[in-house]
Amino acid sequence: MNYGQRGKELLLDLKRSDWLPSYSDEGVRATLQEISLHFDELSDHVAAANATAANAAAAGGGGKGGGGKGGIPMETRPAMTLHDAAIRRNKRCLLAYHAYRADKLRALRWETSAVLPPHVRALLSEAEVDFFAEYDRIVSRHCTAIDLDLNSDLMPPEEELVQVRVVRAGLGRIATEHGGSVELDLGTTHYLPRGDVEHLVRQGALLQLDGEENT
Repeated sequence: MNYGQRGKELLLDLKRSDWLPSYSDEGVRATLQEISLHFDELSDHVAAANATAANAAAAGGGGKGGGGKGGIPMETRPAMTLHDAAIRRNKRCLLAYHAYRADKLRALRWETSAVLPPHVRALLSEAEVDFFAEYDRIVSRHCTAIDLDLNSDLMPPEEELVQVRVVRAGLGRIATEHGGSVELDLGTTHYLPRGDVEHLVRQGALLQLDGEENT
């Protein structure tokens, strides 16, 4: 038996996909079945080791079960170690598979807001669709509680203030987000919040300086 192959295939499906592959019910089910088989085998070995230890103790053998530490015969230990390692490996594969997909869905929520595109929905399990909906509800409730739309600008500005020089006459006075106002006279230089002047920079009315061009 090729232990751990189905769990490995789940992760390879993720690696081969551009975004997310269709949820593999069959692959997840097969991996869980393999875990169950290994658990049964491990349980049988433990029961056999316990029975051997009990028989040895009853016969006056000191409960060593043929010299095995803790009542486990030496010849049984490799098989028990193998089944235990296979269980742990498959569990890690399943956890990694679902954690990766959950991370992708959380990122999608910020990219598309509350909208789950139909072609994406077709790739998901029912539980993943519910996860996306519940994550959206949590984010929406938090935005309402703090009265702030966290989706309005996912990319923070590189700098809070930018240095600009007025290169067009007649701009007049503008109000800033801090409640003050600034007179934009031709040739003057100012440090202003990016959001207040970005539209003027794009229009060519202000020249954004890089810190060295200030003469």
